[in-house]
Amino acid sequence: MRRTPLLSLHESLGAEIGDFAGWASPLWFEGVRQEHGAVRDGAGIFDISHMTRTVVRGGDAGKLLTRITSYNVSTLKEMRMKYCLILNEDAGIIDDVTVLRVAGDSFLVVSNAATRERVVSWMLEHAVGDVMVEDVTESTALLAVQGPASSKHVSEWLGEDVSGMKWFSGRITNFGGCTVLVTRSGYTGEDGFEICILCGVKENYVKIFERFTGAGVKPCGLACRDILRLEAGYPLYGQDMDERTTPLEARLEWAVRLDNEFFIGRDRYLELERVGPSKLLVGLEMVEQGIPRHGYRVLSQNDDTIGYVTSGGYSYSLGKGIALGYIQRQHVGEGVDVTVDIRGRKRRAKIRLGPFVKPRIPKL
Repeated sequence: MRRTPLLSLHESLGAEIGDFAGWASPLWFEGVRQEHGAVRDGAGIFDISHMTRTVVRGGDAGKLLTRITSYNVSTLKEMRMKYCLILNEDAGIIDDVTVLRVAGDSFLVVSNAATRERVVSWMLEHAVGDVMVEDVTESTALLAVQGPASSKHVSEWLGEDVSGMKWFSGRITNFGGCTVLVTRSGYTGEDGFEICILCGVKENYVKIFERFTGAGVKPCGLACRDILRLEAGYPLYGQDMDERTTPLEARLEWAVRLDNEFFIGRDRYLELERVGPSKLLVGLEMVEQGIPRHGYRVLSQNDDTIGYVTSGGYSYSLGKGIALGYIQRQHVGEGVDVTVDIRGRKRRAKIRLGPFVKPRIPKL
């Protein structure tokens, strides 16, 4: 397994280490419940250095990204970021990514760890003209400070008030000779900031991490992050979608901008849009006791199999099991009663079409 650059620090703090998409990563420190509570009520810090970071720059960089993503990157302003999709020719989702225009013709793309080789090779395959694609994952670190108190802690660290930063905007600062890119973003459903340290100085990674934990920000593992994103209804690539999944099925059509006339998969996407998907990704909230897990069957009131769970867990906010899963379109509706087969035991649940816990994203 690859090791995140902060792994030795996490081990010294007693973190439970596990495999996440081929990376040895902290799953939890004190405990998932405590870390979840810290992010919901205060602030927690995550090491998300397993995520792939790719710099794309050059006169044709915007053209490349407009070609391979579902967003018209040419319209993206400096220090603004967009969530978008990379699709294959059949409109299957290669990955969901964020694209930040750092300055001029320089962009930073953050994608998932599991798709690292696929995404970078896809970029290189379609790069034409004046464009350079550089995978900087190994020479950088990525931290996420998340929670309602995150703005306060990041402001104190930077020495300037960041409470007015817009969601999905960024700014550049310097720490110990390292260029640091700070964006107001995250995947927990809470306010938060992601800190990309653009140099290979591990001592600075540790200093920044310890600066926050020393101020009372709780170190958190990926198990906590998984529950938080699930409560917000955010899909996880590799669990809730893959290249066999279309944006229409995953209910991510809002991330597809048809004013981008050039993205790969657009023609097929339009064909599928006319037909409509046969299944849809929905939320499942347990009515009876039980925790739904990946692969569990979802049944109709007539005991017919109508879908399956893709990811699930226990919601500390709701005190019950929740999940995401695909359901045949004709059975989908808010509050529709279904049954989840949990290891041979049928447990009642209901379909949810929105988040389980409303995200508290700043509207600035």
